[in-house]
Amino acid sequence: MLRSIKRTSAAAKNWSRLAIYADRSIIVLNKPPYLICQGSEEGEDQTPRERNVDKFNDLLSDLKDHFHLEKVPHTVHRLDKATTGALMLAKNLTAARQLSQQFQNRTIGKTYLALVRGGAQSFSARSGEIRDPLESINGRVSISQSCNAKFAATDWELIASSPRAPLSLLRLKLHTGLKHQLRVHLAHSLHTPILGDPVYTRSAISDKVARITKVPENRIFLHASRLCISRFRKTGPNKHFRLEVAAALPGDFVTLCKDAGIPLKEWDVSGGVFVDGEPAGDEIPDLDGRWLRPRHHTTH
Repeated sequence: MLRSIKRTSAAAKNWSRLAIYADRSIIVLNKPPYLICQGSEEGEDQTPRERNVDKFNDLLSDLKDHFHLEKVPHTVHRLDKATTGALMLAKNLTAARQLSQQFQNRTIGKTYLALVRGGAQSFSARSGEIRDPLESINGRVSISQSCNAKFAATDWELIASSPRAPLSLLRLKLHTGLKHQLRVHLAHSLHTPILGDPVYTRSAISDKVARITKVPENRIFLHASRLCISRFRKTGPNKHFRLEVAAALPGDFVTLCKDAGIPLKEWDVSGGVFVDGEPAGDEIPDLDGRWLRPRHHTTH
């Protein structure tokens, strides 16, 4: 049983504000940086740092109350502490099992946006595939050809490069979900590490970047932009459809791209819901679904 960490009135947070979409089966959050997607079990000792950083129990409890659920939502996948963006929760055990099966079968579409170190000259093509296997030894992930390495698949697309500094924006399709997969693939396979990654790059941020913008400390610019899952209508000839939820980019990510002269698409900035690839507005009647954030744009 999950235990809610005791909160003072000054520290209490309304975590339900992170919810961007909900229907009768799922809740999708726009995860902020530094949030650990794992609660602590009842009776488990915690250090002060863990109590301050890991508020996931509080988040689940707040969502349970906000959406009037019998039990706290179920986690079906995780994002790294440093990664922002779309995090999906199941409202009940049946939905959790169905979603977990989709994750295991790799039928869920996972799209990320990454701001990387390297200008247009760093890329010999506009897109490509990375299929380098990964191995984790003592928590450190690296490309490996050993028998213990696991298959890892990432597709990448260059969206734009800065005309002012060696920075580029990539759209990434994650076909497997290994620890630090995107960070290692970009740093060591593509040789364009994610901006702010302290583990897989040791070089200092270039003076050209520092002159045009301020890069926050301890901030990795990797964002889980979209999740696409299979859903089913109760009636009609085409019961199966693909539901996609896009989580808006964080403000500091948008600001940094603006300072660097990197254009962003409206849907990446504002987020939204899509059915079979088309914008779906604020309501998904087949699922009793609702987009929960203010709508600021009208074009795709």
